[in-house]
Amino acid sequence: VSEPLVRVLRLVDGEQNPMGFVYEAMDRAKESIQNYYRGDIVRYGPFWEIIDRRWNNQLHQPIHAAGYYLNPKYFYSDSFTDVNGEVMEGLSTCIERMIPDVETRDLVILELQSYKHARGRLFSSVLAIRGRTTQSP
Repeated sequence: VSEPLVRVLRLVDGEQNPMGFVYEAMDRAKESIQNYYRGDIVRYGPFWEIIDRRWNNQLHQPIHAAGYYLNPKYFYSDSFTDVNGEVMEGLSTCIERMIPDVETRDLVILELQSYKHARGRLFSSVLAIRGRTTQSP
């Protein structure tokens, strides 16, 4: 049961910058625990409560959601989801905090549309597509 959480701790404590990976790693850790208990909420629920309490009180910040969204490895994968809008909300919060000028924000939003739809040389080139899975963001 603890192995998925140990992987997250190693990621966060490692030498490389994990910002674009923390959000997905926590989701995977929770899913692993749920699968370990074969979806029996009575058995995995207490673990999830502890994880969620720590995650929400100490680790869960908009920057993690933004990092997840902006990580091409996850964003362009078939498994990318933002079921409850939490990722986009985190990204929006980061944009508002980091870019006070409204006109500059508008430009960022336009660029995000290119990113979202993989348009333009920056996001659709062979190099960019290959880099989604071979390079760290």
